[in-house]
Amino acid sequence: MVKYGLKIVGAGYSVPKRKVSTEELETMMEFEKFGIRKGMSKLLSGVSERGFAEDNEDSSDYAVRASKMALESANLKPEDIDLLIFCSITSDFLEPATAMKIREDLGCSNANCYDIKNACNAFLTGMEIANMYIETGRAKNVLLCSGEILSRYLKLHYDTPEEIANANATFSLGDAGGALIVSAKEIVDEKDKMKSIFQTSSEFWNDGILWGGGTHYAHNPEMTYFQNETRQMIKTNFAKASAFYAKALKDFDIKIDDVALFIPHQITKYLTLKTCEILGLPVERTVDLIGNHGNIGCSSIPLAIAQNLENGKLKLGSGQQLVIFGFGNGVSMALISLYL
Repeated sequence: MVKYGLKIVGAGYSVPKRKVSTEELETMMEFEKFGIRKGMSKLLSGVSERGFAEDNEDSSDYAVRASKMALESANLKPEDIDLLIFCSITSDFLEPATAMKIREDLGCSNANCYDIKNACNAFLTGMEIANMYIETGRAKNVLLCSGEILSRYLKLHYDTPEEIANANATFSLGDAGGALIVSAKEIVDEKDKMKSIFQTSSEFWNDGILWGGGTHYAHNPEMTYFQNETRQMIKTNFAKASAFYAKALKDFDIKIDDVALFIPHQITKYLTLKTCEILGLPVERTVDLIGNHGNIGCSSIPLAIAQNLENGKLKLGSGQQLVIFGFGNGVSMALISLYL
């Protein structure tokens, strides 16, 4: 019996034309009135600049542009897609699924579609679901796409230095879109299968929460911004994630020297470097795109893959191994290992 598994056949991304430097953001937030030294946000986050969407742009616009690039790189037509999954924190509206609009805009006339929510870990969740569809023969070509406009939920005015300290992790947020097309491939050797593992730790479910649009604060404009307790997230959740990643690397028998590229979710430069230190990952083979893009949520993984295909570090069909680290508020953790 023929066994099938997931293979990346195309990738794309879309970034805003408008760039906002960290110095500009500090000015918008009036850091100086609290006596906060200029450059502190860049020092803590490692972000020099990030893209901000224009007022007339929606999440789906970034997903559509990234998907068109992915379709072109895969040499596929929109009607070749039989499943479309929109994996994102931000969306155009609550109802219906934003994937519906993306399907229509792209012309994916044969695709079933839906949205997935799992904070910044939604894209890896989508990859696991796509792999299940492919392994069971229910899909041949799956389009996974994301469009994040996180800047719309970034609070720019604070009343106390304590509020700024607590919200520090949100200052790295940026906007972008990313897409991958994954197709069915015949699995000859079990080691060539995509391996994935997820873990949930929900005791801090309300750390980094975005209430706006939900039933709890349906019409309260003050709750349309990310609410964050940065220190708790770093102290507790990062420690849990590091232990989870270390165990997953060991359980999957991943040899560090065999991996072409490690792709961690981009929160801050400090956390990326700390992950490398704890897990023994070579910095030169670990993606670091936060400096010029910021934390772009679910778009960070597909954008990282697409840009490294573009610059030649990765090549489709090469057999190169990728290890992807996922992390999302709630908390959701994931590790995926696959071969190009």
